[in-house]
Amino acid sequence: MISIERAEKIAAAIELPDWVLRMSASLMYSCFGPFVDAFERSVKMYCSAQYAFVESWMHAHAHPFAKRLPYLNPWHGVASILAYLCLILAFRVLCPFLSKLSCRSLGLVHNLGLHLLSLYMCLGLLISARAAGYSLWNNAAGTSPAEWRIAKLIWLFYVSKVVEWLDTVIMLLKQNHHQVTFLHVYHHSTIFVLWWLATLAAPAGESYYSAMVNSGVHVVMYGYYFLTLLFPTGSIRNVLNRFKFVITKGQMWQFFFNCLQSAYDLVWVPRENLKYSPALLQLLLWYMISLLALFGNFLVKSKKKPLRHHHVDAATASAAKRDRAAKS
Repeated sequence: MISIERAEKIAAAIELPDWVLRMSASLMYSCFGPFVDAFERSVKMYCSAQYAFVESWMHAHAHPFAKRLPYLNPWHGVASILAYLCLILAFRVLCPFLSKLSCRSLGLVHNLGLHLLSLYMCLGLLISARAAGYSLWNNAAGTSPAEWRIAKLIWLFYVSKVVEWLDTVIMLLKQNHHQVTFLHVYHHSTIFVLWWLATLAAPAGESYYSAMVNSGVHVVMYGYYFLTLLFPTGSIRNVLNRFKFVITKGQMWQFFFNCLQSAYDLVWVPRENLKYSPALLQLLLWYMISLLALFGNFLVKSKKKPLRHHHVDAATASAAKRDRAAKS
């Protein structure tokens, strides 16, 4: 393990610059600001009590770093989720009138970009956590300069959940509607909400671990997707096909270790010594359990499909053989 001093030097060298946050805020507002502001005004006008409650809760629970991180307005987040869900619904309705697209070039750029971004976030969080003197678990979300580095990476991880919505768009453009399942939509929409909450209330401390592990899994996952697009056929693709279920199992192991983290903090650590928000840890625990159940169900069903196809193919081949024998 590298020393804290060396980790500090590396973390400073690869730190996400503050100007990236300012530029991102300016770019996002110039593109979507008028629409989300109109949505916020509508909520304030027609749901004034709910609006006041959310604003009051935010002021009471926001971390000091939240003021320096863009895209944490809750109404902007709600507008984003609604836009994502409406986009899926619109594609469903317009599907009969749209042409099927391959999206190979878009998929290559998207998957390679998220592969590299995930690699940066995973290594950045690992090194920055070491520089901040973190232990594996039970870390407080402090306000030191070292933790500001972590907060920026947590914010980048949160924003990357929006970029990952392009997964869904590509599936819809290719008209692979069977891939846009309840699990897919649930995972992509709720993970955004969870990380909005973590980035707002505690963008350091224990949140580093979940973001780091998830980014590590995504390094493999998006690298795999990139290679399957790069090699659609041939011997390399045959090798890649063997790793299809490894990706899902890797995600499930990630959920298990996140559950273990939450259980350790909530059960083994005395409450007076717990340094992170117990409410966020409880939310993480139950959310990870839900994903474990859904991904486990998906894995079982997916593994059954080839077996059914194999039996059908074998039966068809047997029938064809009998027909040829009868004709001869």
